[in-house]
Amino acid sequence: MATPELALHGLVLLGTDTVYAVHMPTFTAPYDFQAVLRVTLNTDTYRTARKRYGTSALLTLSPRTLLLKDLEPGASFPADLYFGRFGRDGELLGEVGVGIEERLYVGHPTEPTMEPAPLRYVLFGREQLYLAHVFTRPPDFDQVLTAQLAGEWLTSAGERSASTVTIPGRPDDLTGRLHPGEQVTADGAELQVLAEVYLETADLAGEA
Repeated sequence: MATPELALHGLVLLGTDTVYAVHMPTFTAPYDFQAVLRVTLNTDTYRTARKRYGTSALLTLSPRTLLLKDLEPGASFPADLYFGRFGRDGELLGEVGVGIEERLYVGHPTEPTMEPAPLRYVLFGREQLYLAHVFTRPPDFDQVLTAQLAGEWLTSAGERSASTVTIPGRPDDLTGRLHPGEQVTADGAELQVLAEVYLETADLAGEA
C-alpha cells in the first residue's frame, strides 16, 4: 500500500489508446519504489507526440506536485511532458494533467542476500504489451521494452492486467537483460521483444 511519504521522481509514458505510466525509481527514499499505473491525460499533447515520434519513443513526465496521498484510482497531479528524459536532454512539450485510473503494480527493493536474484519483468498492456524490469538491490538497472506474446496470454490478460514473469537461465544484471529482437520463454509463454524504450543505470547505482 502506498504511503503519503512516497514521492514521484518521474514517469515513463507508454501506449496510445490506453496510456500507462511507469515510475522511474532510485534506491534513495522517497523514490525507492516501482509502480506501473494506467492513467488518463487531460490534453492531446501526449497522443500527438506519440503519433509523431512512434510507439517506442521515450516520453517522460516530471510531476509538478511531488507528493501524492496514495497511488489509488482517483489521484491526480499536474506534470510537465518531455520528449526524451526530463532533466537531461529532453524537449519540453507542455503541461498535462494526469489522473490515475488503475494501479497495476507496486514493488520495493529486496533485502541483500547471497542468493542471486532472478531476472524478472512486469508484463502489462492491452493493445500493445510492455515489459518493465523488476529492480531488487543496487547496483541495478531500470528498463522498459515493448513486446508481443502468443495469443494465449492475450486471451487471459483481460482478467489480469499485469503479471510478473521470470526469464530463466539469465543473470539479473545488464549482461542478462532482454534485448530487442530476442525471443525467450517467460513462465511458459513465448515472448518476442520488439524495442527498448528506456534504459537507466545511474539512478540505480547507489546504495539502498
